Amino acid sequence: MKRFLLVTCVTASFLSFGTAAVAHHSFAMFDRSRTQNITGTVKEFQLINPHGWLRILVPDANGDQNEWSLELGGAGLLQRSGWAQNSVHPGDKVVVRIHPLRDGSYGGQLISVTLPGGRVLGQRF
Repeated sequence: MKRFLLVTCVTASFLSFGTAAVAHHSFAMFDRSRTQNITGTVKEFQLINPHGWLRILVPDANGDQNEWSLELGGAGLLQRSGWAQNSVHPGDKVVVRIHPLRDGSYGGQLISVTLPGGRVLGQRF
């Protein structure tokens, strides 16, 4: 009986961890059928979990600055893809390739970023 309870508890634990990882959130807010290139200046870069963030300032036709918030993968995924905490700096001029938000607001899912020296950083999905 003790062995049955132990196996049941261990199995339930593994199943609940797997469900939490898969159920994190949907990517339905991004239009993954489209890509967009945007040129801007880095405001902030966060290499954090559960998602990294890149915020860039992009000038519009009137010269106003619009802040775009771009979602990245988690810190581990990014580090395995070549990113580091100091990969991107505020003030860097960058070109980003994204899957834009479906609602048209200033944001998206980052595909890659081209840094000032020409280095391209991406992420594995």
